[in-house]
Amino acid sequence: MQTDSEIKDGRELKGAAMRARLRAATEEIIAEVGVEAASGKAVAERCGVSRGAMLHHYPTRDDLIIDTARHFWQRARDVVVRQAEDVASGRSDVRTYVMTLYEEVFPSNALVTMLDLVVLGRTESRIGLAVNEILSDLFHAYEEFGVKALSRSQLPPEELRIIITFTVSTLRGLRIQNNIEPDRAKEAAVLDMLIASIEQRIAAAAHPAAEMPRQTDEDPT
Repeated sequence: MQTDSEIKDGRELKGAAMRARLRAATEEIIAEVGVEAASGKAVAERCGVSRGAMLHHYPTRDDLIIDTARHFWQRARDVVVRQAEDVASGRSDVRTYVMTLYEEVFPSNALVTMLDLVVLGRTESRIGLAVNEILSDLFHAYEEFGVKALSRSQLPPEELRIIITFTVSTLRGLRIQNNIEPDRAKEAAVLDMLIASIEQRIAAAAHPAAEMPRQTDEDPT
């Protein structure tokens, strides 16, 4: 016979599984047709559950959208943390770091969802505040763990933060451009150039050019 604790644990697991299904359905709808279409009714129908069952877990649409956004970007943050640890420990390299960020942190559906939620947040204050807080945390994670990833480079933290901002901005912009006008060859060339520029800067810091002798006005003779 199950104890009260076991029954409670089972209910919590079922509840967590249902919330995960509802969030996944919300993400799918946002990616397919936009956040405005992610109504409680649409999400419940996508999951094959009653609207009452959905409201039990998310009493309002705002609750559902905010929790979906939080988990959506938590996955991105987890990728950033994992990659930083791998590069810092020598288990991975700059190319793998950049390519993993591009494929897992900036996939096409992620940008669609991000832009939709940011726009929605401008008109719905509660969602806007939550999205701003989530994105602020994510942007800080880019810098914090990017500096950790490249900590063996001998570059100062200030320069590493600039490199990370440059990397993130390039990857985000490249994904947006490639969504609008796909060009696999150009996409690959930009990624190669980005990776090469980071590797060259790290190599230059590790092997600085020998200091040139200072010139004087004295006659060498």
